[in-house]
This record gives sequence, structure tokens and C-alpha cells, in this order.
Amino acid sequence: MQLREMRFAKIDGTEVLVEVKSATEAKAAIKELRHKKKELTLLKRRIAKQEGSARRTIERAEAADLRESRRRGLFATLRRVSRAFSKRTPLPDLDAIERDLEKTDEIIHNIESCIVQLEGRLLG
Repeated sequence: MQLREMRFAKIDGTEVLVEVKSATEAKAAIKELRHKKKELTLLKRRIAKQEGSARRTIERAEAADLRESRRRGLFATLRRVSRAFSKRTPLPDLDAIERDLEKTDEIIHNIESCIVQLEGRLLG
């Protein structure tokens, strides 16, 4: 996941750091953080779609394997043997997709907390 550079804020892993020196910079940083939050929300939505697609792919593959294992007879045995030597496309890594989704959630949460802190400093 590659994110664009920001002027006042820095995202390191899931940690969000903001460095401002004046009220005008704080207002600009808030706008920047809100924009980044929208960007990450769109990314999260795309990852969630990937997760759903990966789950369906895995479920279909498991169902096909189950159907194939239930078949009996000479032709079913020959088909299983021939498929053992053929290349199969690897199934999607569901754990990696879930980790990306959790990481995105945590970054969005940290951005929201930075926005609240900056707004609190501007009011005070």
C-alpha cells in the first residue's frame, strides 16, 4: 500500500504524526488529513471488495474439491491423477488481505484522532 506524501503529516506504519507551528498550518493540516482519510476510505472499500472476491474464490475451490473427491469410477480416478500433475493457480491469500484491511482501519482511526487533537488546540 503506497500512500502519497503529505506536507504537515507523516504516516509511519499505522502511526500518524503531525507537525505544525501555527494556526494556519494546523488548519491546512486538518484539510490534508481529511483528504487522506477519504483516500484511505476508498482504499479500504477496494480491499473489502478483494476480500469478498477472495472468499468466494476459496469457497468455490473447496466445493469443487469436495465434489471431485466424491466422484468414483475409472474416469474420476484418471481425472484426479491428471490434475495432480497440472499447474493450479494459487488461491488468494486471505490473511494478507485481512491484515491490510486492519492496517487501513487503524490508520483511519489514528488520522481521526489527530484531527480531533488539532481541532482541540485550535479551539483552546
